Amino acid sequence: MAPKRNVKEPELFAHFHVLVVESPVGKVWVESDGELITRVSFEALKVRHAKPPKVLVDAGKQLDAYFHRKRKHFDLPLQRTGTRFQKLVWEAIDDIRFGDTRTYQAIADRIGGKAIARTVGNACGSNPIPIIVPCHRVIASDGLLTGYVGGLWRKKWLLEHEGVLTKEMF
Repeated sequence: MAPKRNVKEPELFAHFHVLVVESPVGKVWVESDGELITRVSFEALKVRHAKPPKVLVDAGKQLDAYFHRKRKHFDLPLQRTGTRFQKLVWEAIDDIRFGDTRTYQAIADRIGGKAIARTVGNACGSNPIPIIVPCHRVIASDGLLTGYVGGLWRKKWLLEHEGVLTKEMF
């Protein structure tokens, strides 16, 4: 079944704009400061209507294309607020291509080997920009799906959508 193509009007809260995207994994709230994407959330953000900045219009179009398999990566300016270690993890995650996965330990090894898989998992859980920074592509060493800010069912759906998992696997 094809996902709905429904992008609601962006909204403004304080100095932040929010776009609500209807998707196969439920509503996705995309937040921007007007220039950079600052957060993606699966939970409602309190907002009021305002004219959308270009960056949110672009984010909505790119997410819609992703959910319709017309886009495999995102090209958006992002604000990465986090610790130095979290930023290293998120940068490593950015390199995981559509349709591929890495283990938490592989990410730990890539960023210097001093980290352990659990700390990489914690950084993935702190990712403020899921889907766009594809932390759903990081799995356990035994191939199991563990933790995801949007819930394991969304992680499973995203990986099935990208062709990593088949429905028969779970």
